[in-house]
Amino acid sequence: MIQFRKEIRTSVFRDPTENYALSKREMQKRYDPLDGRMVRIFPFRGMTFPRHDWTPFVEESRQRFCPFCPGTVEKVTPRFPADFIAEGVISCGQALLVPNLHPYETHTGVVIMTPIHYLSMEDITVEVMTDAMEAGLNYLKVIAAQDPVNAKYSSINWNYMPYAGGSIIHPHLQIISGAEPCNLDGSMIAAAADYYQKNGRVYWHDLIAAEKSDGARYLGTTGKIEWLASFAPLTMGDITAVLEGCATVHDVTRQTLAELAGGFRKVISYYDQINFPAFNMALYFTDREAAGFCCTARMVGRFTLFPLVGSDVSHMEMMHMDPCSFAEPEDMAVEVRKFFK
Repeated sequence: MIQFRKEIRTSVFRDPTENYALSKREMQKRYDPLDGRMVRIFPFRGMTFPRHDWTPFVEESRQRFCPFCPGTVEKVTPRFPADFIAEGVISCGQALLVPNLHPYETHTGVVIMTPIHYLSMEDITVEVMTDAMEAGLNYLKVIAAQDPVNAKYSSINWNYMPYAGGSIIHPHLQIISGAEPCNLDGSMIAAAADYYQKNGRVYWHDLIAAEKSDGARYLGTTGKIEWLASFAPLTMGDITAVLEGCATVHDVTRQTLAELAGGFRKVISYYDQINFPAFNMALYFTDREAAGFCCTARMVGRFTLFPLVGSDVSHMEMMHMDPCSFAEPEDMAVEVRKFFK
């Protein structure tokens, strides 16, 4: 059964802002309902972020070499072998998928989402996202047909802007496929299989039912896709999308991706409203052997604690693998839900 487990911890000290009166502060430990992973939440009520202006960075990047811009992309990006992908690349609408010049898995591709060098959050359209994800999906289907051993675990990923690890301003997706899962993917898939074996039901179906009943984190739907504020967030702004009825790349259609992109558009609007300057996204797949799995996507906001000289990742995440958030998902859900109405 789904359990939303959290524990409250209290720290006591003498507060210099209150004339050193004895003061108490609470923090939370939450445990992911699927795999039990622990996260920490430090609720900073009323925390705000300064508006970040990317203009000087974008202008500087225009003066530098960009391998993804028209006139250059045709000359410097790699191509797939003809016996793997006859055309050497995969095109879908305005999106273009090419091999990753610096692969970190057996199969890694890069989707150049648009010929336009920079898209502000306002400029990211459902069509741009749908074309880009479909190019990635088509690539994963080729891998599944030609190299099924290395198609067992795959994902479509997005690092929007440098604060989210984007090394190039030009908008692009990262596609990964291999014989072994990434750490979080593997934990999620194994826990889902265990849940299915013990309960005879798909975890995400039960999760949606429980979240709808609870109501505090349920956001709404876009088509057949359900949206939640994640109970145990990886960081601030953590939103989960559940693609019910989908487990593998073969179950997902362009319509599915368009519905997913419609939800992303709402979440990005929320990020833009609260001044998150960047975000990460991942869409997870597995093969048909993974019992109880359901495709999910996850999107998180990225920010700096201080403009230009800070990071949202500290020793807790890097050295202890303890995700942290400064906001409670229930509070965030109140604001994000407005975009789903």
